[in-house]
Amino acid sequence: MFDSLKPTPPPPTGWQHVVKPPRPVWVDLGAVYRVGAPRRNVPDAMDLQATVPGELRLWHLTTTGHWVGYVTFAIHSGQGRTGVGQWVLADALRPRPDAPDRRSAR
Repeated sequence: MFDSLKPTPPPPTGWQHVVKPPRPVWVDLGAVYRVGAPRRNVPDAMDLQATVPGELRLWHLTTTGHWVGYVTFAIHSGQGRTGVGQWVLADALRPRPDAPDRRSAR
């Protein structure tokens, strides 16, 4: 489902496609959490501009024709990391070829 970095529609049985097993992706947090110009530098705070590894679990089509993926990933800060599961626009996702997906781990 990563033709030209954009998902292709699933078969016409619905507007949702479960990804089994989950596929490794990169999540561009700067595209997910768009913020304005920096106000100050706070090194130990939550990093919302990083690109982090995640797992794509589900594709869904929106009413505007955009594809979103349900992705699990972690956001890092000076105090550790916080696990997140949320819908992310396809433009903020890309395949992670450096990590084998679960199909090849079997």
